[in-house]
Amino acid sequence: MADKYVGKIVGLGTDNVSYIINIYQDETVERSPHGMIRHAGLKHFEMQFGGAVHKVSESEYEIAATGVRVTVQDGD
Repeated sequence: MADKYVGKIVGLGTDNVSYIINIYQDETVERSPHGMIRHAGLKHFEMQFGGAVHKVSESEYEIAATGVRVTVQDGD
C-alpha cells in the first residue's frame, strides 16, 4: 500500500498563521489477469513539513501536536 498525493488545503489557524495541509490517499495495487487494478483507500492529512492533522469538519482541521484549529481558505 502506498500513499498518493491528492491535493492541498490552505487555511488560517486560530493563532493567525497561514498553514498548508497536504492530503494523501492510501492506494493499493493488485495484479489480475486483466492488468493492474488500483483501489483507493482512506484519505489522511499532514502538515506541509510533517506532523499529523485531524479533520474536525469540512471546513476545519486540527493540528495534532499543538491543538491549533485551522479554518479552510482554499483547497485543491
